[in-house]
Amino acid sequence: MDKELKDFLCKETVFGDLGNENILHEFPAFGRNIGEAINSGNIINFSKELSSSLDEMDLYKASLISNFIGFACEKEEDTSAGQGVIELLAKSCINLYNMFNSLEEDGEYEEMPDFQEIYNKNPDWARAYYGFNILCVSAMAFLTRDTGLRKLLEDKGIEEEITYLVEETPESPYLKSIYYVSCILKTCSGLKLLVLHTGRKKGFFATASDLNNCFHLLFLLEEQIAEKFGESYGMSGFDAASPLIELAHGAYPDDCWDKHYNTHFMECNYSVAGSKEVDPQDAIMSLVWGEMPPDAIPAIDGYAIIILMDTEIHRGFDAGFLATPHSALKPCVHIEKELDSQEYNEWKSKIEKVLE
Repeated sequence: MDKELKDFLCKETVFGDLGNENILHEFPAFGRNIGEAINSGNIINFSKELSSSLDEMDLYKASLISNFIGFACEKEEDTSAGQGVIELLAKSCINLYNMFNSLEEDGEYEEMPDFQEIYNKNPDWARAYYGFNILCVSAMAFLTRDTGLRKLLEDKGIEEEITYLVEETPESPYLKSIYYVSCILKTCSGLKLLVLHTGRKKGFFATASDLNNCFHLLFLLEEQIAEKFGESYGMSGFDAASPLIELAHGAYPDDCWDKHYNTHFMECNYSVAGSKEVDPQDAIMSLVWGEMPPDAIPAIDGYAIIILMDTEIHRGFDAGFLATPHSALKPCVHIEKELDSQEYNEWKSKIEKVLE
């Protein structure tokens, strides 16, 4: 990045230029630097240089430049420039959280404020707001491809701020994509599962990835049980419409949205796996709730545990739970190994000890 471009990116954006998303393209040095990086095959190194300098830049221009960094990530399938983008996202989330909270204190929070007044009060609040949707879209390019960057975002400790921006703010085109970032915070990565069918004294290990709700997990889990084990687990087949299956694996078929699925099993947490037999009606409070994120399933020794029960209670859910928030996500449940009888008994005893 040459000095002319860096000086421009660091120069504070005045209010009249906020919302002009072509401001970078109108500056010749930007196009020249980008062209040189692309033509020389140096696009990733250049995006890494930009990413490492985001914190020094004007907040609005940094948000706009994140669009190019995200483009490079998607083009090359390379997430090495992601840290600066995620750190900028955290910074902007905090700015906007503070901005909206200040409006509540002033009693002005029934609709979007006068942003000239916001700019006069705190210019970076306005700069963060006008660049926020672009920044969220750029961050998703990295978060959907790199579990380490998801952990970085989680470690920033801004779940409260993100949830607030999703649920408590007025509708705005500049805030619409934070919803997808919030989904990523609930998305599992390589989640280790132990699945037991205590009625049949069977079980297996599995892993789940790129899923943000347990209905999606249970759908893919039952698909895999039917495919791998079939009648030995009481499943003669997987009774789901093909458009739903496509949707659950990351596609976006048009003819899926009126479809729904009813679970074959009643899936519960490990509290029903004690030494005493549990009546299915009494087990309802132990259900793996479909709306919750997979990482919330109670675990023992690092394994989230799901107990399968054969009952007449079949939960239904619609296609909305099976849609992925980004095309780069690859939702899956992979069955790794069926337990032998000794392993099954050891795990059953371990669970019973925890429940004592």
